[in-house]
Amino acid sequence: MKDKAFVFNDTETTGLNTWFSQIIQIGSVLTDSEFNVDEELNISSKVLPWVVPTKGAYETHKQVENLSDGMSHYEMMHFLKDKWLNWGKSKELVHVTYNGMSFDEELFRRQFYWNLIDPYLTTNRNGSSRIDLMVILFIIANFYQEKINMPKDEDGNIRYKLGMVAEANGISSLNAHDAVVDCYLMINLVRLINKVAPEVWQSAIQASSKKGLISMLNEGPFSMFAEIVKGQCFNYPVYPCAQNQKKPNELLLVDLYFDPNELFEMSYSELKGQFGKSGAFRKIAINKTQPLMNASAISNADSFLDLSIEELTKRAEQIKGNEDFKNNLSQILEDDDKTWPEKTIVEQKIYDGFSSDADKLWMERFEISTWDERVKLVNGFEDERYRELAERIICYQKPEFANEEMLENFNNLVRSRLFSKGPWNNPGETLDQAIHNVEIALKESEDDEKKEIYKKLLEHYESKTVEFSQS
Repeated sequence: MKDKAFVFNDTETTGLNTWFSQIIQIGSVLTDSEFNVDEELNISSKVLPWVVPTKGAYETHKQVENLSDGMSHYEMMHFLKDKWLNWGKSKELVHVTYNGMSFDEELFRRQFYWNLIDPYLTTNRNGSSRIDLMVILFIIANFYQEKINMPKDEDGNIRYKLGMVAEANGISSLNAHDAVVDCYLMINLVRLINKVAPEVWQSAIQASSKKGLISMLNEGPFSMFAEIVKGQCFNYPVYPCAQNQKKPNELLLVDLYFDPNELFEMSYSELKGQFGKSGAFRKIAINKTQPLMNASAISNADSFLDLSIEELTKRAEQIKGNEDFKNNLSQILEDDDKTWPEKTIVEQKIYDGFSSDADKLWMERFEISTWDERVKLVNGFEDERYRELAERIICYQKPEFANEEMLENFNNLVRSRLFSKGPWNNPGETLDQAIHNVEIALKESEDDEKKEIYKKLLEHYESKTVEFSQS
C-alpha cells in the first residue's frame, strides 16, 4: 500500500460564482505524513477574455498583476494537473482545503473540465481523497475547545474564518488571502490539531474517502454529528440507516435521540415527514467531508450526551437490525429523487455525464498535438460539450489557427458574457456595471492601495470594452 502524503490547496479567483468565476492563483503545497513540506507550487494565470473580474475579489486578494499578464488559464490548469499526477505516483494524496467542498474543490473540478482534463483528479485517481479542514473545525468547536481556541465575537458567537482561527492559536495570518500563505496557515493549524487532538485528525483521514466514511459510521457504538449554527455549537448522536440506490453518494443518518420504537411504527408518509432540519433523519453526501466522528474516539463523549452511551448503543443496534425499516427509508430516498432542469450553458453541463473512453483518449491526443492539428481534432469528440470547449481553447489560446466560424462563435460568447446579464454574473456584474461601480469607488476612496487596485481594474475593463464592443 502506498504511503499517504498531504496536498494543501487554496485559490484566489475573479469572483464568488463557482460556475463561472475564474481561478487566477493556485497555491498547492505537498507535505509528507508528518507535515514536512516537500514541494510548494505557486502559479497564476491572466484573466480569460469572457470573464469580468469583480471589485470585491480584488479588494480582498489584490492580485492585479494577473489581470493581463501571466500564463494562460489553459496552461495553468494543465501545469497543475501534471504536478498532481507526478506527486501521486508514489504516494496516496489527501487533498486538504478550507471550505473547499463548497468552493475550491468545485472550482478545480469545473476548471479542469473547461480545459479538457479529468474533473475528478482530486477524488478518484490513484487512491486520492479529500478533507475540508473547515468542517473538521466544527468537530473541534463542539468537543475540543479546551485544546484548540475557537475565536468568538462580542456576542459570544463562534467565528471560524481561517485567518481568525489561526490568530487565536498563535499562528500569524499576515498576508492571508494569498493562496500560498493560506496553504501554510492550514498546514500549521493541522500540525496543532495533530499534536493536541491526534484522534481528530486520524478520524478525518479515515473519513476522507467514501469507503472510509461508511466504515467509520458502521463501527460501534455510534457517531457524533457536530454543527455550528448561527455561531453556536450543536451536536447529536447518529447512526446510518439507509442509502439511496439511485444516488449511492446519498446516505441517511438517524438522530438517536429519537426513539427507534416510535419510528418503527410510523407510516411511509410519517417517516417522510421526519426528513428535514427538525426531524429524525439527515441526508449527507459521502463524497464530501462531514462533521462526524465516532463516539468511541471522543474520550469524554458522555459529557456531551443527553442519554447514556448504553441507551444510545442499544438504539443503534435496533436500527442496524431492522432491515424492513431501512429498506423503507431507502425507498423514500429513491422516490424523493429530484429532476433538475436541463442545463444549456456548457460550464453548467459538467455533471451531465462522465466522459466516454474514446473522448478521454481524444483529450489526451488534443493535449499533445500541435495547434493546427487540434483544430482538426475538434469534431472528433463524441460529446458536444468537449467540442465546444475545445473550440474555445483554440480561439483564446491561438486564434490564428481558428477558422472563421469558430472565431465568430467565440466573439459572440465573449460579448454575451461581458455585456449581457446571465447566470455568469450572478453574483457579479456586466462589464458596463463594473466600470460604473469602480469609477465611483475610485472617486470616493481615500485608501491609496485600493485606488491603485481600482485603476488597474478600470484599465482592464476599458481594454476589454475596446476589444469586444464592436459588433
